[in-house]
Amino acid sequence: MSGPLRNQLFAIWYFCIAAGFTLLAIQRILVGGVIWLISLRFIIAAGFFGLAWIEWKRPPAD
Repeated sequence: MSGPLRNQLFAIWYFCIAAGFTLLAIQRILVGGVIWLISLRFIIAAGFFGLAWIEWKRPPAD
C-alpha cells in the first residue's frame, strides 16, 4: 500500500485514537474524575489530532 491511500488510512487511524481519548475525557468529566487526568487525556487527544492532520496534509510518498 502506498501513496495517498496510505496517508489517509494513517490519518483516519490517528483520528480514531484521538476521538477515543476525547470520549474518555468527556466520560470522566460526566462521572467526576481527577482534573489532571482529564487534562492529560485531552492533551494526548490533541497530539493525535495533530498527527492525523499532518498525515492528511502530507504529500504522497513514491
